Amino acid sequence: MRDNIEKTVRQIMADILNLSAERIEEGTSMDNTEAWDSANHINLVLALEEEFGIALDVNEIESMVSFPDVVQVVAAKV
Repeated sequence: MRDNIEKTVRQIMADILNLSAERIEEGTSMDNTEAWDSANHINLVLALEEEFGIALDVNEIESMVSFPDVVQVVAAKV
């Protein structure tokens, strides 16, 4: 289950950030990914909510600052 979540999150992030999925890895974060700005963070949140049928609250959204963080938050909601 978690592998499927990781794969889906990786693809969504790649689409939003205009990167290849292979470039989304454990170390991918807002700090080191130029395209991951505040606007794309909102786009990412909306895409994740739609794909997984979840609603993320402000604290969850603010805590999603790296690929592993995003996977962890999504996995806890599904």
